[in-house]
Amino acid sequence: MNFYSLDDSQGKYSKASGQKTRLAVLSGAFIIGICLGFIASEKAYLWAQEADTPAAALQSIHSHNNNKNAADSRSSFFFHSFGNTDNPKEKSSSSLTATYSTSSNKKEMYTGQPRNELEKLLRQIAPKGEIMIAISNMNLIHETSLKLWLDSVQKSGTTNYMVVAIDEQLRNYLQQNDVPVYYRPVVIPKQHEGTGDNHSISAMKYQIILEFLQLGWDVLLSDVDIVVVQNPWDHLHRDSDVEGMSDGFDPGSAAGEVWGIDDPTMGWSRYAQGIRHLAMNSGLFFLRSNERTIDFMTRLAARLEREKVWDQTAYNEEMSYYSYKERKAPQVSIRVMDIHKFMNSKVLFKFVRHMPKGSQPRPVMAHMNYHPNKSARMAAAMKYYFDGDDSDLMSMPGGSEPGS
Repeated sequence: MNFYSLDDSQGKYSKASGQKTRLAVLSGAFIIGICLGFIASEKAYLWAQEADTPAAALQSIHSHNNNKNAADSRSSFFFHSFGNTDNPKEKSSSSLTATYSTSSNKKEMYTGQPRNELEKLLRQIAPKGEIMIAISNMNLIHETSLKLWLDSVQKSGTTNYMVVAIDEQLRNYLQQNDVPVYYRPVVIPKQHEGTGDNHSISAMKYQIILEFLQLGWDVLLSDVDIVVVQNPWDHLHRDSDVEGMSDGFDPGSAAGEVWGIDDPTMGWSRYAQGIRHLAMNSGLFFLRSNERTIDFMTRLAARLEREKVWDQTAYNEEMSYYSYKERKAPQVSIRVMDIHKFMNSKVLFKFVRHMPKGSQPRPVMAHMNYHPNKSARMAAAMKYYFDGDDSDLMSMPGGSEPGS
């Protein structure tokens, strides 16, 4: 085959130029062949790797992008529910629930002889390694809040829960009523004597939680002034060390917002920015059992033992303050719970109950943390969410005072 013109008569193309053209074509074909060979060998390598990959790991690889998309959807929904997103796609709460329920926390548990009485109970009540606990004494039965909490837990369909009884009277009462109970007597630190039952219990709860984490169980702590409307295990993300309820009432106050300061004495550099958010509530949070959360609870237990400090203040300081100089923070990762699912009572009484009934979010857990008359508000919320009667809920003030 000659790579020169069919028309030689005018001398426009020489045989030498034809040979150059042929060389160029052959070189191009050679380079393309090398590239195709690389692609084919890479494909063969990946197929071989996939064949050798265990099925569970392979499923994890294939589902990575789907999980990422689901996480993005959850984030979109959180802000869209307050009208603060540009995402035009609506996400239904039912589809989110399905996403949560498939992200169960699977882990290998210790299978030898139970190391103590608590582990023996946990294996019976929460064999999958997750337990919801409430810590209480008999006084909270007399105040009816613990009775209401138990009633709501049972109506929600939650089964892996227990009450940690810190006195014999409550232990005996719960045993007689077939309620899962762990008897854990405590000695109130001198710094917290006379601060009232709730504060005294709060001062000891971190040591109690620590004992669960050290055995390998993840813990969902619930104060007893909480109404459990839906099974909370279907609504946790389980992607962080700490997943907790916020005292915030909108996305900014709950998850964080930029704020600024102005110091005119600095001239043109008078402005500075920071990030702020309201406190995470120390009465409702989920902890995964790992070295960081064990360290976190150890610090809090030691601090509450020696200091007269509100447990929620200590909880937020230890969790959120940065490492600085000699202090090393526990460096736990943090997720704020959806304020329309794990709802504080300001969100419920100031906003949600006034929304049109068809658009009201249904809480998973509703915490009466902002208000007095906790038992009455719990009963009103249960009457609404379980019986459909909002008369008591609507008659209560939005704040702590009548008319608010």
